Amino acid sequence: MEGPKNGPNQMGQSSVEDRPPVLTEDQFYRALASKYRRRVLYCLFDMKSTTVEELATILCGWEATTTGTMQLPADRNKIHIALMHSHLAQLANAGLIEYDFQSDSVRLKPLHPKVKDVIRQSVKTGQQDES
Repeated sequence: MEGPKNGPNQMGQSSVEDRPPVLTEDQFYRALASKYRRRVLYCLFDMKSTTVEELATILCGWEATTTGTMQLPADRNKIHIALMHSHLAQLANAGLIEYDFQSDSVRLKPLHPKVKDVIRQSVKTGQQDES
């Protein structure tokens, strides 16, 4: 018989949802090394899934808001290309998102609450540093 989804099962063992994902420290920190990757994850907390196009637009607007500069279509295109060729692949390889380049879709994988807390805190700290 399976134990409850959260908390120990009948044998006192923790369920999968109680344990952080198995990521090497290097893999985890590399995935979160970029503010754009942290922001992608932060956006996906609320959206759950979206497209690369929409993420590029959101990140471009976020950049304009935090820097106080006007972002041009070329800036958005640069972010879009970086998402497609670098950031999303790194997040997918770390097991944090699912990225389907053919359908242009990005979806957050289930994350342990401690991982979400680290991401939220790093985004908030980054915003304070930029202001």
